Amino acid sequence: MLFSGESMFSGVNYLNADSKNRVTIPARHRDVLQNTITEATKLIITLDSRQCLFAYPESIWDSVRVKVENLPNTNPLIKSYQRLILGSAEAVEIDKAGRLLIPAALRNMVGIDGEVALVGMGRKLEIWARVKWEAEINTALDDSGDDLEELLNGLSI
Repeated sequence: MLFSGESMFSGVNYLNADSKNRVTIPARHRDVLQNTITEATKLIITLDSRQCLFAYPESIWDSVRVKVENLPNTNPLIKSYQRLILGSAEAVEIDKAGRLLIPAALRNMVGIDGEVALVGMGRKLEIWARVKWEAEINTALDDSGDDLEELLNGLSI
């Protein structure tokens, strides 16, 4: 199932992990998941970088996976990227209480220990340690508008 204009992840939520390292997905994100997942409620969690994780609904992940697999892997940097994204991907079920267990290996790779920022990014969620998310936002706010304007090719919002 594809995302409609109304079924997109957006906004930032700060969440605390419980004693078993689970976080409760906010209701607004669970609603999006119910609109995009037809079978078991699963997210595919994978590395983006040392900073954060990506979480895709399983139905969206399939197209992402194919795109990454089809990249020309003769370049060592592309091959490393494929290993990063595909090799670290794990399917995780959301339990009946709406909780998600972020795999320990992935949590450790991005330094998540304690409070989490769950960031809606359209078709996917980003999962950050709160302190890293706040540093990222401060960096983005400090970046030069002129540089960004050039990169956005005149996009105005």
